[in-house]
Amino acid sequence: MIDWIHVQVYAIQLVLYLSKKVNEPLLIFTKIIGIFPLVIYFLNKKVNKVTVYLLPFIFLTAFASLYELIGTDLLKFQTKYWFRIYMFLEFFTILYFYYKLLQYKIIYTLLAILYLILYFYLLIDWSPSQKGFNDLPLNIMITLVVVFSSCLWFVNVFTKLEDKPLYERTDFFYISSFLIYFTGTFLVFLMADYLSNDPNYKILDYWTLIVVFNLILRTTLIFTVWKAQIKLEH
Repeated sequence: MIDWIHVQVYAIQLVLYLSKKVNEPLLIFTKIIGIFPLVIYFLNKKVNKVTVYLLPFIFLTAFASLYELIGTDLLKFQTKYWFRIYMFLEFFTILYFYYKLLQYKIIYTLLAILYLILYFYLLIDWSPSQKGFNDLPLNIMITLVVVFSSCLWFVNVFTKLEDKPLYERTDFFYISSFLIYFTGTFLVFLMADYLSNDPNYKILDYWTLIVVFNLILRTTLIFTVWKAQIKLEH
């Protein structure tokens, strides 16, 4: 009988081993391709309305890539301030996308208010010199919003019983990439929070997994933005 727990552990260890071998080039490559979805959009601004809903996130991803390449890597700016700002902007660009896609105004207004309360509450005691992962509640909330909203989308799609298959839907690719990215990175943050005080574990090894999930997300964005333009042209 196959021990799936050990299989998963070996799989994670294999990913960590391979990622360490290509860590720096992979990180740089992931940052660079974060600019590509916006570049593809500007080459031909004719995209479907679902991609228009995602434009704030696409702009944010491109700006984050440039900031990390120039501000963090070259100019050595403080990253903790930027990470805090990015988390705030990321949540509301994702929330905007799902709000426009699903049109549940009351639900997403309440979620926005709840996030603001949580964000500023955590900001009261926050300091860039703090150690640890006190942003975990924010990661939990954005992950729950993505999972909840994605489930709503799937329910709506299957309820309407349209003939259009999922692989022909632009929103399916966006939502699938969000599900993979946010659930995957949430598990990494959860492990990091648990292992942060254990000297036997190197947290940065697990941090590499975030780069891998970022690569999956950004590659999917490139493909889907390009695909959205091709479909309109035909």
